[in-house]
Amino acid sequence: MELLSHLTNNTNHTSSILLVDDENDILNLFCDCLQKFGYETIPFNNPVDALNYINTSNISNCSLIITDYKMPQMSGIDLIKKIREKDTDYKIKIMLISAFIKSDLNVDDILKILKIDKIIEKPIHLENLMDEVKKLTLN
Repeated sequence: MELLSHLTNNTNHTSSILLVDDENDILNLFCDCLQKFGYETIPFNNPVDALNYINTSNISNCSLIITDYKMPQMSGIDLIKKIREKDTDYKIKIMLISAFIKSDLNVDDILKILKIDKIIEKPIHLENLMDEVKKLTLN
């Protein structure tokens, strides 16, 4: 976390960031980092649970959804498709994280079809993550 000291700590965020990653260590690290900079987080280590939350909640208070690509039960792409069925106006920003971007995904098609705002390849540097979150949540 020391590497993030140059970033501005803005505690005036009014919306939440929903995080979905089946790796608890990564999920906890992202939550801790985002919370340190004033973001409210809604974490899920299971994409099916995240989808149930999305389907039963008012997700308009989420300004950003960050999801991993490869997860058991449902891929990040499948989760994003379901989110976009509910978010037809594309108001919610979505960031996809994956170690398999170049080998598994046709990035240009995925970005266009699913209106994904940012794709980040693992391993992720926390400074890069925070820079991208800040850009996406300010717009």
